[in-house]
Amino acid sequence: MVKIIDTHCHPYLNKIKNKDDLINNFFSKDWESMIVIWTNLESNKQVLELTKKHSKIYATIGIHPCDIGNLELDKTIEILEKTYIENKDKIVAIWECGLDYYWMYKDLENSDLNDNEKKEIIQNKKQSQKDFFIWQIDLAKKLNLPIIIHNRDSKDDVFDILVERNFKNFVFHCYSEDLDYAKKLIDFSPKCKISFSGIVTFSSAKQVQETAINIPIENILAETDSPYLTPTPFRWKEENEPAFTKYVIEKIAELRWENIEYTADIIFKNSKYFFNI
Repeated sequence: MVKIIDTHCHPYLNKIKNKDDLINNFFSKDWESMIVIWTNLESNKQVLELTKKHSKIYATIGIHPCDIGNLELDKTIEILEKTYIENKDKIVAIWECGLDYYWMYKDLENSDLNDNEKKEIIQNKKQSQKDFFIWQIDLAKKLNLPIIIHNRDSKDDVFDILVERNFKNFVFHCYSEDLDYAKKLIDFSPKCKISFSGIVTFSSAKQVQETAINIPIENILAETDSPYLTPTPFRWKEENEPAFTKYVIEKIAELRWENIEYTADIIFKNSKYFFNI
């Protein structure tokens, strides 16, 4: 029997499907476990409640770069560390940390600010994201946890910070870059993980598919990032859910011309080892 771990999902964010129903749907198939991600200080309670209800649901702690807002860095790190200490049996990684430059530009598109004002805002927001990213990496070192990296239009700065902090215990979530960048990450950290979401099933995602074909299978994880990025064949038809991890893994096996059982087994073992679950 194929064993599956959805290494990245947000069932509490589903708007159409009831979170209890989709969690039960996943486990009704005798699949292994899911890692539920919280992105800000408000969502942590919901996530930790899920881990207490289900023995095979695990959680992460961290602040998404788009959720930093006016948070105080020192106090936020203290809260994250305290949360880990109180729930260490169920928290398996620091997340959702990284950099996201897409939205900071997008939010200023229709602004009446002049170019210099926009430039200053961008610089300040980038620095704030970098500060939070670096501190969360340092917290991961202190707690001996891996980090799950969010990257959008920021890959060079993400890589530079990883090198600067000499931090190699990471997974790139929802990978969307090209093969050369994946090779660069693996050269720096041979045991790092590249996690593929429903994007790998999209016919337009050629560079992601090329990456899935050509990197070592030992570096591959699978996720849904549900309720987002519903994989083919349900894209545009249904809200994504953890049970759809199966279609991500099937696509990876198809692309690599591998037996589905073999691919699923290796990805399952990668996930168990990386998150120590």
